[in-house]
Amino acid sequence: MDGGRVAARGYQYQYLRTLEQLIAAIDDEQVACVRVEGPSASEGAEDQVDFDVVELDGSLRSVVQVKSKVAGGTISGATALGILLDMVGGTQEARQYRLLTNGRRGALSDQLNDILSSQPEPSQLRGHLLKLFRAAPQRYRQLETLNEEQLARLTRCRVAYDRRDDEEIRENLREALRALRNRARYGLGEQSAGLLTGYLISEILGRAADVTGNRASFPVEELRRLVLVDGETLAYSIGFRDWGTLVGSIPTIPDVERPTLLVPLEKVFEVVARQTVRRATLVGPSGIGKSSAAALFIAAHADEYDLIGWIDCETESSIRTSFDRVIAAVDPASANTLRGGPIWALQQAVQDVLGRLAGRWLLVLDNVNSAREIERWVPKVGRGDVIVTTLNGASHPGGGAVIAVPVMERGESVELLSRRLRLNDDERALWEAVLGRLAQALGDWPLALELGAGYLDGCHHGPEYVDSYLEELAVRSLSDEDSVPPGYPDTLAAALNLCIDRLEARTRPGVADLPTLALNMLYASAYLASHRIPGHLLLAAALTDIDSQESEHRGYFLVSPELANLGETLRELNRFSLIKNDLPLPSTLGKSLPDADRTFAVNTVSQALLRARLRAHYELPAALDRLLGHLERWLYWPLQLGELERVQAITPHAETLLFRIEQMRFSSTRVAHLYGNLAGSHHTQGDVLRAEALFNLELQHLGRLNPTNDVLLVQTRQSLALIYIQAQEIGGDLKANLMTTFQEAVEHLEFILQQARAWAFDAPKAALKLAIDSRIAIQYAHLPQAEAARLAPLALAFADLEGRIEPSDYSTSHTTIEQANQLIHQGRHAEAEQCCRKLLGDGLVGPTAGEARRFMIEALARQAKWREAIEEVRFWKLSAEGPRLFRHSVIDLLRNAGHACAEALKVGDMRSIALLSELIDWPDLDDFLAVGNDDDRFVIHTMRSLHQRFQGN
Repeated sequence: MDGGRVAARGYQYQYLRTLEQLIAAIDDEQVACVRVEGPSASEGAEDQVDFDVVELDGSLRSVVQVKSKVAGGTISGATALGILLDMVGGTQEARQYRLLTNGRRGALSDQLNDILSSQPEPSQLRGHLLKLFRAAPQRYRQLETLNEEQLARLTRCRVAYDRRDDEEIRENLREALRALRNRARYGLGEQSAGLLTGYLISEILGRAADVTGNRASFPVEELRRLVLVDGETLAYSIGFRDWGTLVGSIPTIPDVERPTLLVPLEKVFEVVARQTVRRATLVGPSGIGKSSAAALFIAAHADEYDLIGWIDCETESSIRTSFDRVIAAVDPASANTLRGGPIWALQQAVQDVLGRLAGRWLLVLDNVNSAREIERWVPKVGRGDVIVTTLNGASHPGGGAVIAVPVMERGESVELLSRRLRLNDDERALWEAVLGRLAQALGDWPLALELGAGYLDGCHHGPEYVDSYLEELAVRSLSDEDSVPPGYPDTLAAALNLCIDRLEARTRPGVADLPTLALNMLYASAYLASHRIPGHLLLAAALTDIDSQESEHRGYFLVSPELANLGETLRELNRFSLIKNDLPLPSTLGKSLPDADRTFAVNTVSQALLRARLRAHYELPAALDRLLGHLERWLYWPLQLGELERVQAITPHAETLLFRIEQMRFSSTRVAHLYGNLAGSHHTQGDVLRAEALFNLELQHLGRLNPTNDVLLVQTRQSLALIYIQAQEIGGDLKANLMTTFQEAVEHLEFILQQARAWAFDAPKAALKLAIDSRIAIQYAHLPQAEAARLAPLALAFADLEGRIEPSDYSTSHTTIEQANQLIHQGRHAEAEQCCRKLLGDGLVGPTAGEARRFMIEALARQAKWREAIEEVRFWKLSAEGPRLFRHSVIDLLRNAGHACAEALKVGDMRSIALLSELIDWPDLDDFLAVGNDDDRFVIHTMRSLHQRFQGN
């Protein structure tokens, strides 16, 4: 059994009971505070006290010790008496001394309780207990040595055996908190109780962890203030504070109570003693409140779970990224390796890690398209609950309850409208009938209500304008009837279009003013994923074509505030409730603006309506092509830097945009280019089959172009050839599933050689790069003998071409890296280190930088510069700017640096164990080794054996 987890759950039980005592005392006018872990050091701290209750006059009402036992564990009478004797032997004088435990009654425990409860005189008590514990010598001696004061205290001792588990105590606490808040007539009482319980426990933990004891006292007045925090503040907090259990981009908790959404979920997931995974599927159209229902459930029950993961299922990439975060929260040791590895490895890790997690977990699979895409992810065993939200009423993954999400009840609709129009209670009562008519016209549909209220508020209209708005809505609904998706209210499209009409009315032809920029950004967002849409990406696409930037500038374009202010532009859209702010993008190297990572979200049905509005617009192809150009840069740059998290955040937008473009049967050079970069991201992350499929799609689009883009054609065919060559180092299953044959790989390389020779005079740098990359791939390939013999003449031809072209920066970098490799083999490690440092210091990026960094780490290890080598390894593993995408370089690093550690151990340098530990902890190398060959696997298994042998020395 994991001792750490047992200890943690013991503390959890202790703090739950402490909070229970605090809540019980909240209305007791005689109680001043509860002291967590008893008195401070300056007051004579005592280890046997877990908390005590202090009255206004400073006297102690009770001193309490809490003992937690694992399920089925017992507390015997002798053990209980020993704890009580330690308590009464301390310096604290109290009216009562109590032992609280969740253990079962053991031998003599009932008799001990009966004696204490009979309230005997001190002298009688000693006699009864001596007789009871005559067979327990230690207790017998302790009883004999008690003085009169201690014996008097013992008469005031009690033992409480509480058979409730942690979940039952939490439920009691939530009910008590709800009752307190409801008595005070605060909103969000039902929804916030779970979050509030979790927060109060964390507050108790913080006070317990204060070694000075200065914060030990938890005044009842302060508790009352925390418990009665206003509902809006509590709802706002979850979106921006880390409560310790929430993983993923969880939406803001709705500020309007919808008990009809919570009740069926609570029925499915009621607290019971069980070990099975339970599921509930929330079904309904977009914008009706499925995600809100899941968020409300989290707000009400967050404290019941040790882990809550919000999984964005909009695209394959967003699913993977979400589960990466879950693994990072539960098992950080393996997270860095699993990121970017084969998808099956991550799926298996999710199954394993959650399946054996000791505590309870909850997964919310949001926006699921089909059951098949998520079934491989969800554990079949464990103490887990799963909420699925989906538009597809026919898709009920894994069985479980199916809950159809209804529209808002009329009172809820009126409440939402009142809040958005900022009406006080008197104003709401005055306008309730008018708001009811507006809610009825909008079908009580949450999204339509938000848009309607956004329109009124954005136009600075109050409820007195509702009747005029309803007339506009009715007229607009007639013209928008055909654009409303089935199952949605007719007024939804009208509400959206009225907001857009208002923006359009403020635009000026030919002028890039704020309304124009905001409108163009909104239209562009309809073709991307719905979450974490980069604001600067769309602002740049609304302002300029990427080709208008400097030709040498390959980074993405950030718009300076002097040219256009992103915050003000997004404010135009927020005014009408057309967008919501979202989590910022992961940090990147070299960003230059404070809001460079700002993002927003758009509802998926709003995106569908926007696309319907633009369907026949003559400028749409050009606008999408401009968006493609900018998005390609946003993906290309972090890909070159090896910034995995940034690539994962941008990939869903690339996938979604290409999907929309395929629906429109639209082709361009930029479509092909984006396919190539998307394929490159999957290739560097180890998903070779997905990369190959995307490269083939790029080839298809290139084939439709007239004239053909030779540059992209060569790059794509080279990538397909290299995929075939590199795949030979990996398992047979992967090779068997490749679409590219050996003959096709040869034809690709022959085409590349022909093109490189043709470019040798007009484009020598490009020709040289093609020759170098192709020659190295063939030279270091692990191919069958017949295939290697077939490719050998091509390798010689590429080498010959290299020798006839003037060196470039790229070739010089490769020459330096090969030189560093040779220096290491010659034992000239300091020179190799300096070669690599110079390359990295000159700003080298991309896979070449990965190679330079791994040779530098090996050179440091060969010089016994263990601390510097460890720092470099940690940067690679842990930094957001570390080149974790370059998996082949990682495999070589693990193999060669591990060998250096082994050589050091052979001569007795035990300091190398620290670096070996870092390498072994890349971690969970069984999955990572899918990229390596048999030799790599042998070396790394040897590293593990050495680490196990020497780590204790």
